[in-house]
Amino acid sequence: MSYFKEICKVNTDFGVIFTKFKSEKTGLTVMLADIEAPLVNGYFVLATESFDDFGCPHTLEHLVFLGSDQYPYKGVLDSLANRAIAQGTNAWTAVDHTCYTITTAGSQGFLNLLPVYVDHILYPTLTDSGYYTEVHHINGKGEDAGVVYSEMQGCQNLEDDRLYLRMKRILYPENCGYRYDTGGLMERLRELSVDKIRNYHKSYYRPDNLCLIITGKVDQQDLFNALAPVEESIIKKGPLPPLQRPWVSTGDYPDLEKNIEETVLFADEDESMGSIHFAWNGPYSHEYLTVKELEVLNVYLTDSPVSVLQKEFVEVEDAMCTDVSFQLTGLIKNSLTFSASSVPIEDMERFPVEFFKTLKRVVDNKEIDMTRMATVIENELLKLLDSAETDAHDTAATVAIADFLYGSPDGNQLKQSVKDREYLDKLAKYTVSDWINLLEKWYLNGPHITLKGKPSAEFAEQQNEEETSRIEKRRNELGEDKLKELQKHLEESTAENNMPIPPEVLDDFKIPSVSTINFIPVVTARNNDKTISNEVQEYVNKDNSTDIPLFIQYDHVKSHFAKVCAHISVSSIPSHLLLYTKLFLRTIFSLPIERDGQLISYEDVIKGLSEDTVEYYANLGNNLGFHEFAVFTLKGKASKYDKIIQWLHDILWNTKFTEDRLKIVASQILNDLPQSKRDGHNMCLATIAALEADPRKSADAARNTLFQSTFLKEVIKNLDENPSVVLSALNEYREKLCSPKNIRIHVTGDILQLKNPRTSFKNFTPEISHEPLTPIILSQERLLPAGLKPGNNCILVPIPSIENSFSIHSVKGPTRFNDPDIPALMVLIDLLDTMEGIIWKLVRGQGLAYSCFLGANIESGLISFTIYQSPNAFKAYEQAKLVIDQLANGEMKITQSAVEGAKSGVIYSAVSNESTMDGAALLSFVNQVFKNRPASSNRDLLVAVQAVSMDDLYRVLRKYFVNMFKPESSNVVVVSTPNKIDDIKKGFESSGFNMKLLALNDITVDTF
Repeated sequence: MSYFKEICKVNTDFGVIFTKFKSEKTGLTVMLADIEAPLVNGYFVLATESFDDFGCPHTLEHLVFLGSDQYPYKGVLDSLANRAIAQGTNAWTAVDHTCYTITTAGSQGFLNLLPVYVDHILYPTLTDSGYYTEVHHINGKGEDAGVVYSEMQGCQNLEDDRLYLRMKRILYPENCGYRYDTGGLMERLRELSVDKIRNYHKSYYRPDNLCLIITGKVDQQDLFNALAPVEESIIKKGPLPPLQRPWVSTGDYPDLEKNIEETVLFADEDESMGSIHFAWNGPYSHEYLTVKELEVLNVYLTDSPVSVLQKEFVEVEDAMCTDVSFQLTGLIKNSLTFSASSVPIEDMERFPVEFFKTLKRVVDNKEIDMTRMATVIENELLKLLDSAETDAHDTAATVAIADFLYGSPDGNQLKQSVKDREYLDKLAKYTVSDWINLLEKWYLNGPHITLKGKPSAEFAEQQNEEETSRIEKRRNELGEDKLKELQKHLEESTAENNMPIPPEVLDDFKIPSVSTINFIPVVTARNNDKTISNEVQEYVNKDNSTDIPLFIQYDHVKSHFAKVCAHISVSSIPSHLLLYTKLFLRTIFSLPIERDGQLISYEDVIKGLSEDTVEYYANLGNNLGFHEFAVFTLKGKASKYDKIIQWLHDILWNTKFTEDRLKIVASQILNDLPQSKRDGHNMCLATIAALEADPRKSADAARNTLFQSTFLKEVIKNLDENPSVVLSALNEYREKLCSPKNIRIHVTGDILQLKNPRTSFKNFTPEISHEPLTPIILSQERLLPAGLKPGNNCILVPIPSIENSFSIHSVKGPTRFNDPDIPALMVLIDLLDTMEGIIWKLVRGQGLAYSCFLGANIESGLISFTIYQSPNAFKAYEQAKLVIDQLANGEMKITQSAVEGAKSGVIYSAVSNESTMDGAALLSFVNQVFKNRPASSNRDLLVAVQAVSMDDLYRVLRKYFVNMFKPESSNVVVVSTPNKIDDIKKGFESSGFNMKLLALNDITVDTF
């Protein structure tokens, strides 16, 4: 029998139905969100409150995965998840909760895994050895390591993290959990003990403080049958003392009493750009109308180039920042925050004064554009409907988590929290005075905090010296014998953690049939195609009143929206113009337009786009790659299909490049570069791209962050002194790009509801052309010698703003989308690097890196291995090489159970690519147009994956992966904190790599 009682059922304005249950025996809460989709998501949430910086919530999030009462084996949960048509598990720690997640294709694997997962959450083993490797230890060189420690080392002293922590310290008193760093500060992690974590678990990891949020299609009775053994297990453990609900009695805090202003330093040798942050006290979480008021006001103030604060601070010459944004913290009592990024250091003192002066002017002059406000309110509802189609699971989970943490137990506040339409309808009736009063009350009348984030080379050097000195002092204090003892302890702990999972545990967990997965149906039609036969094609063919000589693919899905994308080949752009790509794409949607002889200002263009679309953007490539295509996307209500096409036409052919707009956007990109260069992983990607891709042939390569600084400074100089050089270059760029032969159109939506799906394009191009389409160009055709034939290219880059290291290793891979190696390659990659995969266990499991992952890019013909946030990237590389070598020579064996789990993981990845309507339609387009494969190729892949043999895996291992770890056949880029450079360099050179030391600023178009 089930002890679960239905508390409430709630319909929402975004098409999701919530049903809330609570167990009368155990207090366990279940929230079901009914969503039509092939994936089922679980978000298992605990309210976690911490009154110190030791990071118990975060460390527990890691340790839960190392085994449980019923399954006392490290990695068993992820290994079983891989057999549930999933791809491992995941989790996050927020300031007020910890959430454990799982996503499966279909519901059967989810239900099979659910009891195992809950056992891990409520009854983890929490062993000494697990703590030692996963949280913190001192290795044989006297260095601090551990997965959690590496993670926090990678973020604690970054700009945003330092500012956020200081903001919390000011806003919240010492008796409030919101004040503390739940991730764990490094200095506290070095003092933490496993006993402290065990006590924390006992206090908060209880069934009556756990909510199982489940989104997707799951039968209620099947769910409660799956939970029955969980309930029985909980009951057998005996009663628990009464629970004081976290946050509800402790999360409130006093308001600010006065304005506070401080400067926060962060490490960076480039001292040109900082950031500004403000904070105010906000409304309580249950004041839903007030929260919605502020959300709408914040969007109005910041959302587009014509919004008040962007016009004042971003979209001007000599801009004071490159972006502005407001946030509500979503806590039991909200804090309101504002951030301005990439503020020139000379404007740091002036910005706060000008910010509040601007808000005061808006209030005094009642400067609220009610027409634009009406558009903002309408778009808020449309975006909600769009999120239900494109991100339904996370949208539903956000609502459910907030209700569990702060909502009333009877579900009444859940009902109030989803009345978005009702609240927006009320806001649509507000007057100018209502909005002015709101702005004045929250942002002008109350006290606020001002934090100025300033980069400091001196601070970077000091931080580096202090860390080096601390480690050296510890080495001397410990001595050689103690260091050897610590290394032995690490090895023993690693061995204890890696006790093998009994084969029967995995074998008894049956992999569900792929036939249980409900895919989203997509029906394809083409313009001027007589070979396709289906209802949608017939409907398109009937719309035949005029000749439309364009390539158009229609992918029919059930949607409230019409999405039109122009995929345009950049292969005809001359080499000397390629560096303009980033500027062209960033500018194109914010320019004046000439229509019917009338010039429409860029402000009116932005307003018009906001009225007729829910999103618009231009970039290179799509979510599945193909970055040698410029993609222009507009999406809006299906009823505005004709207007969307008109806008796309105007953007491509009728926009007017102007000196002032180009200078503004070029300055924005330039001013963002210092912040981009503080990200270790992104700079690793940028460096290997510079090494392998040819910026004289590839638009994607030419927009590399590392090449833009010098180029944009020259552009801005020309705009001041000789603007015709830039204007003629961009007009030539457009002329070469927007030839009809380069354009492939993709239309997604409910095609059968579009009045004229085909003839709406009758005036789309300025000229009619029957030229054959430009061939598809792949990135493998735009590589430098190092990308065409990897080997003997080893780059080491120091970055003072980071405290750990990253590396990327690349090797030659398959180059054809129908290569027979691909299924086996995908299975092997999943087997090696999935959570609790072979490399994952022996790299992350030993605390050598926070993460490591493999990827095969067929379009570029390269396979990559990435080490992410490592204390020493060479040590992580060395361990991964050992794994591959032992697999290749037979010292280590691949088990059949691991292969089955990896196949399940690959199937999940394939299904997840088409788990939303937009995703399914894009996959259809990419398969048929870019890959020249049948629409069914994703489903065909599932069959091919299941047929992969053990011999296939060893063949691709020896063919590709062994070469990944040889100097003569692989490229290597390492980005590191300066105090680890020497150790990493020596390590790689001892393995035969000839490491070349380069500064980021030394890498130019001509370097490689």
